[in-house]
Amino acid sequence: MMILLIVLALLVMLSGFGLIFYSTVYHPNQLHMQATATAQTQQTIVAQTTATANTQATGTAVAISNATATAQAQATANVIATATALQNVYTSATQGTPVLNDSLSFNTGSNWEEDQAQGGGGCAFSGGAYHASIDQKGFYFACAAQNTSFSNFAYQVQMTITKGDAGGVFFRGNRSASQFYLLSIARDGTFDLFVSKDQNHSSDLNFGNSSAIKKSSGQANLISVVVRGGSIYFYINKQYAGSANDSTYKGGQIGVFVDARTTATDVAFNNAQAWKL
Repeated sequence: MMILLIVLALLVMLSGFGLIFYSTVYHPNQLHMQATATAQTQQTIVAQTTATANTQATGTAVAISNATATAQAQATANVIATATALQNVYTSATQGTPVLNDSLSFNTGSNWEEDQAQGGGGCAFSGGAYHASIDQKGFYFACAAQNTSFSNFAYQVQMTITKGDAGGVFFRGNRSASQFYLLSIARDGTFDLFVSKDQNHSSDLNFGNSSAIKKSSGQANLISVVVRGGSIYFYINKQYAGSANDSTYKGGQIGVFVDARTTATDVAFNNAQAWKL
């Protein structure tokens, strides 16, 4: 009996030690290992998700950058193609033999007007050039090649402002009725394309600035217009400057004019040329 009791006591003591070891050492370590494994798994998932998101974001950024670069390149190509096409309008229109080729050093079969403007000035040949002048500010005065009539054409003339503000060309005109299209080029670098309905009414078609205009006194500017149907293209020193669409007039005379915006103005013209299209 004594031996049995001692054995039972030892078993109870061993069971207690085992329970204490399990509850204080083994089980906590087991829970810690499980928690650590779970945390590592979650960190791995987060890292993988972040990497995927970064990859997708990078791919999106690259795609946007490529799309933007492509759009910019296409826009640049379109601008270049348009500019080339507009310049080709002039090149194509003026490559043949002109039907009118006049130095404007004296009167010819085109029968350029030679008369006086009310208040001073007028149209006259002087010093090897055809001059249009006006002394009254706030007015313009037109000088026609009276024996001309053009519908679809290219027309250009060399213009030099010797005094004052501006000058230019007119086309598809009826000089006696003050009905024509006019392109004015000013010394301040501006241009104005407008249509005159009569002596008191006109409408602007295109107004702006052009770096191609030579502004210094005595410098010549080559003014060109290409007209086909309702399309009007104009060029300054062979560079495209602008365009407009208008069908008010179908055809008529060509000529030049002086535009005294702020002061008395005189403009000299040379080398008028015209091509039928």
